[in-house]
Amino acid sequence: MIKIILIFLIFLSFNLKADQNSPKLDLYFEELLEVENISKQNVIVGAIWKEWLKTDNLEIEKIMNIMPYFFQTQNYLEAVDALDYVIKLDPMFAEGYNKRATVYFMMGEYEKSMKDIEVTLSLEPRHFGALDGMSRIFIYFGKYNQALRTYDEMKKLMPNDITLDIKIDRVNNLIFDDV
Repeated sequence: MIKIILIFLIFLSFNLKADQNSPKLDLYFEELLEVENISKQNVIVGAIWKEWLKTDNLEIEKIMNIMPYFFQTQNYLEAVDALDYVIKLDPMFAEGYNKRATVYFMMGEYEKSMKDIEVTLSLEPRHFGALDGMSRIFIYFGKYNQALRTYDEMKKLMPNDITLDIKIDRVNNLIFDDV
């Protein structure tokens, strides 16, 4: 009986922590390939973000929940400190790196942002938020072809995303303007 309870508790603990390892993500990404309605796509994207943010660590959950405050108040240094702590608590939590990449981007620390994006993508290669951030950094540095290649990777994940098509058109216009 004790073995059954232990197995159940272990199984339950695996289900609590979702982030980039959630079994729901494969289903959501399959749906994202098929959906053509922008409203339905936004619902799926929201569900994916929700899974990426899940954690069984209450400290991480609290910190991630106050991240919007840091962005609203532009308190980026405190945000970096808080996210450093998140990453220390769980170095495999992709969203910790992704949020810190966003903070670094807002601070103009593009190299640091890119490093965190790379870690995010190593943990969750389908992280369209990280891919979008990577493209923005490439655009900032005038590396338009690399930005397009990155957007092409996003397009494989979300082929019917109209806003992504607009971003691709903008980069193509930047390339055309440079010629």
